[in-house]
Amino acid sequence: MDFTEFKTGQDDINRRADKVIKKILTNQNLSAIYKAMRKGLIKINDTKIKPEQLVWENDIIKVASFLITSPASKSTSKNFEKDNTELLSFVYKNNDIIFLNKPYGILVQKASKTDVSLDDCVKDYYKSITKEASLSFLPGPLHRLDKNTTGLIAFSWSIKGAHWFSQNIQSHDIKKIYIGIVEGILNEKEIWQDSISKNFEKEKKFQTVSVSSADNTNAYTTATPIKYGTYNNHPITVVEFNIKTGKTHQIRSQSAFHGHPLLGDTAYGGKKQNLSREYFLHAHTIFFPKNNPINLPEKIECPLLSDMQDFITTTCE
Repeated sequence: MDFTEFKTGQDDINRRADKVIKKILTNQNLSAIYKAMRKGLIKINDTKIKPEQLVWENDIIKVASFLITSPASKSTSKNFEKDNTELLSFVYKNNDIIFLNKPYGILVQKASKTDVSLDDCVKDYYKSITKEASLSFLPGPLHRLDKNTTGLIAFSWSIKGAHWFSQNIQSHDIKKIYIGIVEGILNEKEIWQDSISKNFEKEKKFQTVSVSSADNTNAYTTATPIKYGTYNNHPITVVEFNIKTGKTHQIRSQSAFHGHPLLGDTAYGGKKQNLSREYFLHAHTIFFPKNNPINLPEKIECPLLSDMQDFITTTCE
């Protein structure tokens, strides 16, 4: 009988054998995998294994070749093409985390099987350059950006990086700065402390949120004006948003609630505009704790995309 060999990597250490093998046998359910283990069709270091057995770096997993999914069945999306890796604009990369400049109009994670997403592009890129780095680990997004928001988005490049980033986001030790363009004149720096809750509307694909000044505050944003201008004879303000929390549509909804919707953001009360995109909002800077264990710099910045920069140049002083 023919067997196909796989070698475990550092990110596979201390993971259950059945979980690692499920990543290889994507076409098999766990019951079939357990049965194959009992029959000796799956081995580690030439020895029969149990599902709960833990794997270590450089273990050799042998799988009966007929069990393995064909490469065609591993396609991430019907619409995905290799050319989509051009969507990956790298801002910073190390062994644990990568940071991309997310384009406008691209989903971070796909909503349906036919969508093209940044997540799929990153996974395909990872597989193309690290074929034997890990059997159980695949990179994934470490925070959210809306489809029409651009700028810095972080993806895990190791389990260590994923754990560290998630822990520090939850503890608010990672700070994020956005640049946006709002309607009207924001005269001075404002601190917004509000309550955000999701609107559950079954008939609508796009779900909005509601903002109130209730006591159970869960959204904190500091809005600082940095430039003023005029568009279609109406005043606009370029604003730096410092968010302490990361609620869905936090900047968009709070800006509208405080009288300054993002320019063109009709979902939150903005007037429809003839812009190059629906609205301008860009994840610009992320700050990290000093001397962090994954060797990130204290600050990573992401330049504005050209259409947003050109708009600011032509409309603002």
